[in-house]
Amino acid sequence: GVRDCCNNKDKSVQVDFITGKTCGSEDCLYLSVYTNNLTPETKRPVLVYIHGGGFVIGENHREYYGPDYFIKKDVVLITIQYRLGVLGFLSLNSEELNVPGNAGLKDQVMALRWIKNNCANFGGNPDNITVFGESAGGASAHYMMLTEQTRGLFHRGILMSGNAVCPSAISQNQHRAYAIAKLTGYKGENNDKD
Repeated sequence: GVRDCCNNKDKSVQVDFITGKTCGSEDCLYLSVYTNNLTPETKRPVLVYIHGGGFVIGENHREYYGPDYFIKKDVVLITIQYRLGVLGFLSLNSEELNVPGNAGLKDQVMALRWIKNNCANFGGNPDNITVFGESAGGASAHYMMLTEQTRGLFHRGILMSGNAVCPSAISQNQHRAYAIAKLTGYKGENNDKD
């Protein structure tokens, strides 16, 4: 069927740094496709943009990552959203809790699978996909280059101001993660008592 895609969907749940209020929605796993030609016969390069924001803020909306420049260059631009903060990156070493972590990165993998399978419907070439991002998005692009889960889903990566070995791309604060779990009623296990 036909879907009205003229309006932005909600961004991922996050805290607005200006107001301090929580905004966004858990119903946030959307991507935006910008193309100027829907003929599948014309296969154009596909650029997949992953936004930055320290894995805690950000969105893929047109106001920030508009397609105007790319559309003039005859490419398909796709911007993705993924879960952020604790919903996207909480990880707990607990069999009881079963929170293995990196849901936000798994969201990105799923977006790449969808793009590979569907970009031809938007005039894109599934054999010419480049993933790029800035800051946390650059780190994400690097993670996508490193994981076996994305093998064959894209062909190039561009890292801008971020990579997988940046200290800001890795959080090892287990105490904070367990503090969040305890706020929801978790009593703890032997491996997290300290």
